Amino acid sequence: MLPLTVLPIDIQNDWGANLDPAPPGPFGAYRLVAARRTQAEGYQGQRIIVSVIDGNERPMADVSVAFSYSTAKAYTLTDDFKWSPPMPHRAHVVQTGGAGEIDEIQGSAVKEGQAGGVTVYVFDPAYASDVVSGAGMLADHTGLHLTFQFVRPGAISIGERIDSMEARLTKLESREKKPPGGTGKAL
Repeated sequence: MLPLTVLPIDIQNDWGANLDPAPPGPFGAYRLVAARRTQAEGYQGQRIIVSVIDGNERPMADVSVAFSYSTAKAYTLTDDFKWSPPMPHRAHVVQTGGAGEIDEIQGSAVKEGQAGGVTVYVFDPAYASDVVSGAGMLADHTGLHLTFQFVRPGAISIGERIDSMEARLTKLESREKKPPGGTGKAL
C-alpha cells in the first residue's frame, strides 16, 4: 500500500482534519495508508478506529496508539524515544489487540467549521509516525477508520515478491513456447 500524502477531501472538509507525515528515518516509520469515514450506526459509529499493519499487510498486535486530546493524561518522553510526538504530550495510549485494531469512543461531536479535537498517531519510541490531527466524530455519529502501516526503507513485501516471481515465470514460459531458431516463426 502506498502512504497517503493528504487525507481524502471529505475528511479534510467534514472534520477539518490534517495529515502531518513522519520525518524520514533510516529504520522505518508508521505511515497512514488508508483513511475513511465509518457508518454512524452500529459498532463503528461514534469512534475513531485505528488499524496497524506490517509491510505485508498483516495485523500488528500490541502496538501503542495515542489518542491525544486536551483532557487526556500527560506523558513524559523517555530517553529511548528517537522522535518527538506532537505537542502537547497528552494522550490516552492504548495497545492494538490481536486483530491489530484499537478504537476510541468519542463523546462530543466535531463542531461545524472547526477541526475535530483528537490527534492520532502510533506511539512507538523507536519509529516515528504520521500524525492525523482534527479527528473525532461528526454530529450524525459518523466516525473515522485510520490504517497505519509499518514501512521499512528498502523492504519488499510478500505481495511484491510474488508479483516479481510471477513476472519472471511468465517470461520463462513465453521463451519455452518459441520454436528452435529464435525467430518465433514456424517452418
